[in-house]
Amino acid sequence: MLWYAPDSAYGRPEDLKNLIDEAHLRGLMVFLDVVYNHFGPEGNFLGRYAPSFFTDAQTPWGSTIDYRVPQVRAFAIENALSWLRDYRFDGLRLDAVNHILAEPGEISMLHDLSRAAGELAAETGRHIHLVLENGDNRASLLDAVQDPPRGKYRAQWNDDYHHAWHVF
Repeated sequence: MLWYAPDSAYGRPEDLKNLIDEAHLRGLMVFLDVVYNHFGPEGNFLGRYAPSFFTDAQTPWGSTIDYRVPQVRAFAIENALSWLRDYRFDGLRLDAVNHILAEPGEISMLHDLSRAAGELAAETGRHIHLVLENGDNRASLLDAVQDPPRGKYRAQWNDDYHHAWHVF
């Protein structure tokens, strides 16, 4: 629910920043798993005081976020940029993006998020990696060679492989 707050398991925000800096000193990249398709059914009271944040549609985990609302879209994109800029994560893995709704013909929030991350990468000279978990396996969202990304994503999390290993 608190998109801008690191989990307490990482300590204070400064502790998480130090962890990432130490990983970078050792040549390691750090990605953050982010969930922009829902807030979840438990502990989510946002719909009570900001009902326009959501559509009537449901994901398996709660109400669908309404990215047609410009302020809602900006909130999510700025959140992604905050993790990349302020904490210096090297990339983001976006959870279950096939549950992020877009109207036919509409530029999706995913496109706008990728463009914003690409602009940040160009401004900072950093390589920023965006990875999708996409249950629909839509290859049209991917362009691994575009640097920086401008509306596309570098890679897709292979959730089918992940599920096969769980069964195995």
